[in-house]
Parts: sequence; structure tokens; C-alpha cells
Amino acid sequence: MAPLQRRPMQHIDRRDLYTNLETRIQYLHSFLDFSSRDIEALISGAKYIKALIPAIVNIVYKKLLQYDITARAFETRSTSYEGPVDPNLSEFSPQILHRKMFLRGYLNKLCSDPSRMEFWEYLDKVGMMHVGQGRAHPLHVEYVHIGVTLSFVQDVLTEAILSHPRLKMDRKIALVKALSKVIWIQNDLFAKWYVRDGDEFAEEKLVPDIEPEGYLHGKKILHDGSESESEIEDAASTAGTCPFKGLTMTMGVEASRRDSRAVPVTPVRQTFVQPSAIPRPSP
Repeated sequence: MAPLQRRPMQHIDRRDLYTNLETRIQYLHSFLDFSSRDIEALISGAKYIKALIPAIVNIVYKKLLQYDITARAFETRSTSYEGPVDPNLSEFSPQILHRKMFLRGYLNKLCSDPSRMEFWEYLDKVGMMHVGQGRAHPLHVEYVHIGVTLSFVQDVLTEAILSHPRLKMDRKIALVKALSKVIWIQNDLFAKWYVRDGDEFAEEKLVPDIEPEGYLHGKKILHDGSESESEIEDAASTAGTCPFKGLTMTMGVEASRRDSRAVPVTPVRQTFVQPSAIPRPSP
């Protein structure tokens, strides 16, 4: 009996992991087997998620306002502030309404095309904005709150999808897997701005540009249909956190089929997988 063939060991350049976002995304995709079918599941399920965004946003902010330490960020732009929090802060306070607009824009961005590098660049920028960089009005949210919010997101999304009464199990599995991978990649793109790993390459890292929230490389990429991002950014000195503070929902979303083929990474702002090659199943 012939021995099983072993897949050749891949070389990963450590320096590139900390200095080149494209390399890091390629490694994460490869390790997590983020595939064309994951992209298919996310794209085909996007319209169902979009329909739930208003409810998701409200549930998120109910959770964040349950704790003074997370509510602080909406008043002081820092979770390390030790002073009192306004007991009258509510979902209808002006700064919370401003933040809800950005969260809606962020969630709509998650429903865009994950086959493009711009998708992952923006998730990286969301991580950067929580450590006081890239903003005229710095924001500092400690990582413990980021991590627990992402776990909350994954838990609620998983339950909502698996409890959907009309969705076939293979489609539920496809969307749960795809969303879980995106959430964990987002987690890594948060962590890379907090942890000290790779500090020896700090001088080679790009210095982030200061841009209005909702912009990437000078281009407006968040679209909510309400106030402009520049108007909100002007009011941000008294507002709170940046777009990604979590998602939650209690209803199901549609999904798509599965696959296992890996998605190759191509140069920044180019296409990982040609969208025309991804089948769009009917709902």
C-alpha cells in the first residue's frame, strides 16, 4: 500500500505578515480555507442580512449601553476613563443616533463583495480606528471589549441561522462557516493593532492617513442613505466609537452552498475571485 502523499509545507514570510496586509490576508484565507463557496454564501445571503440591519443595530446598542465601561466610549472616546457616565445616555441620545448611522453603514459594507481586497482593507481600518490612529478625533477602545463583542456577534448570528425554519441544513452550515471566518479575520485585524508581535518591523509599516470615518484611500465606501460621513465626523468630538461595535440578531438569514477550493489572493484592490465565476443561486 502506497503511503499517503503529504502536502508540501508552505513558506510564510514573517516580516511580510506584519508589513504587508495582502500577505496577511492571503495567509488567513489559506489557513481558514476561506473559499469561493464562502464568498458565494456571503454574497447570496447579503440581501437577507441587509433586511435585518435596522434590528441588528438596535440590539447591538442595547447591549453596549448595559455596561458603563462600554458606554464610556460614546462620551469620552476611551474605555479607560474612570469617571462617571451620564445615567441618561440612551439609544436615542444624539451621539448614539450618530453611531447607529455608522454601524448601519458598516453592516452594509459587510454585505458587499468579499472577493475584493478593498473589503479586507476596510476591516483592517476598522481595527486601526479603535487604537487612536487615522482619525482627527482619536478613539481608544481596549481589546477586551472588542473581543467579547466579536464573540457576541458570532453567537447571535450562529443561533439565528441555525434556527431558521425553512433553510436547508447544508445552506445553514455554509453561511455559518463563512460568517465565522469573516468574524475571525476581523478579530485578527483588530488584534494586529493591539498586540506587540512584530514590533521590530514597526518602521516598515505604513503610516495611516487621517480620513473621515467611512472613507478608504480618500473614497467614500460607507453608504447609509442618511447624513453624510463628513457631517458625522464633525460631530464626532462628542460622539463615540467607530462603526464596528458588533452585530446581533434573533432571526434567521438565508445562506448558500459549500465548497472547499481555496481563494487565491491577487494584488491590493484587485479581485481575489472573479465575481462572474461565482454562481448566484436563486433564493
